[in-house]
Amino acid sequence: MPLRPSPPMLSAFLRRSDVRAFLRRPRVTPVVVFAALGILTTFLRSLVINPGEDPTLPLQSPASVAARAALAAAWFALTLWAVRPGTRGRLETAALWAAAAAVTVLVVWADRPAAALLVTPVVARYWLSLKGTLALFAALFVASIVIYLLIPPLATLGSPEEWLGLLGLVVLTLTQGGFTYAAFEFMLRHEDQQVTLRRAYRELRGLRAVELQHAALQERTHLSRELHDTLGHQLTALRLEAQRVRKLQQRDPLDPRIQAALDNVMARSGEALGGLQQVVSTLKPPDLDGSLGEALRDLTRTWPGEAHLRTDGVRGEWPSAHNLTVYRALQEALTNAHKHAPDCPVTARLTQGDHIELTVSNPRLPGLPPGPPSGRAGLSGLRARAEELGGTLRVRDGADTFELTLTLPLPGDPA
Repeated sequence: MPLRPSPPMLSAFLRRSDVRAFLRRPRVTPVVVFAALGILTTFLRSLVINPGEDPTLPLQSPASVAARAALAAAWFALTLWAVRPGTRGRLETAALWAAAAAVTVLVVWADRPAAALLVTPVVARYWLSLKGTLALFAALFVASIVIYLLIPPLATLGSPEEWLGLLGLVVLTLTQGGFTYAAFEFMLRHEDQQVTLRRAYRELRGLRAVELQHAALQERTHLSRELHDTLGHQLTALRLEAQRVRKLQQRDPLDPRIQAALDNVMARSGEALGGLQQVVSTLKPPDLDGSLGEALRDLTRTWPGEAHLRTDGVRGEWPSAHNLTVYRALQEALTNAHKHAPDCPVTARLTQGDHIELTVSNPRLPGLPPGPPSGRAGLSGLRARAEELGGTLRVRDGADTFELTLTLPLPGDPA
């Protein structure tokens, strides 16, 4: 059995919701960086500080260097264990506190009292508030000074020199530990501000996208209204006039070519009106004030052909931009099916899991080639819509089946 997880197992582990939430937490980076620096500083200083009576420095003994390096590695592993994602039981919490106490005694004996303040408060800040961490800092400071005084040879504090030495130790411990923790707190505040700024930037971009889409929808509504009120009325008037002239010509026949010309005018004006109605219908934004599922079902019910829609796991409310893109995707797929595979059933499926996915497929009639390039304009516009929302549009254009798949990220997911 391999000791390391295989790439698929590691990838699945990193995709877990609790792990992703842990990696996105702003406190992880400052805690790990400052803890690693504190451990490295303590390790290096312990190589030149001799806690015993042997005059040989630990740096001169390879075995002592290896032992201290192993202890530093174990200390860092303990730090990672302390900030791991997930909840902890009482037994694990007690074990962590016991390990922190043991590390405190060990580093004070091997180095100085300041070493106890370089890592433990930093790691505790991951879980505690600023007030709670400062209380822990004060308790560790007092405990490290007491532990240092109890290390043989015991201090008697019977002379002014020993009291001055103790005062110097207190000042040195507070200065080094205090400045280190202050720098860590400033970095932590900076990370929190960066997260807030990035969140505000994403919200601003989302609002900007909604604003632009709203402006585009207003312009499309204006265009559809103008086309209907101007060109539509003129074509209708032209058609009515042609009908009146044909009736007059039937009463008083003249040249037979007039009849053919009028029939041609009637046919072309009818085609123009039909095309105009289709353009107006496409430009007019769909009514998505209610449920998107209801709008999609209405679209499939009113479509001139056999269309089936299935929804799986759809829950919650989506932004209007997502709703409109999904609606346009189904509309475009139905239009393409009607053009290139008339009378063939269309199957659509809308699902919501880690993302939103709409799949629409229809069989092709035997002998018909794939869709012509002229039908790609709608797909290009739909692909641009999807990319603006961070999604994708895939088209499988085969000889037997045409399949369109729209994938959009869930609102609030990172892209």
